[in-house]
Amino acid sequence: MRNRKPNTFEKTLLVIGVAVLMVGYGLIHRQVVIEGFTIGVIQTIFLWFILVALIIITAANENIKEELRDVIELQLQEIRLLREEIRRK
Repeated sequence: MRNRKPNTFEKTLLVIGVAVLMVGYGLIHRQVVIEGFTIGVIQTIFLWFILVALIIITAANENIKEELRDVIELQLQEIRLLREEIRRK
């Protein structure tokens, strides 16, 4: 496989993901200090975890898409070589 550089979407997703982690943690920490562990804070923590998981899944899907593009290109090259080989015989 060839080495590839991250595209703009991946870079943007990284910035957004780090921002969500830092801001979310700060806000949740502040709320826990003010209120303690109430049911509302626990719900907020779970929603924050879901948001973080969604960002991770999105990044993984983007990476898989890029890797599949490379695999498809390699398969097309191999198919072309097989066609040439068959035509020669």
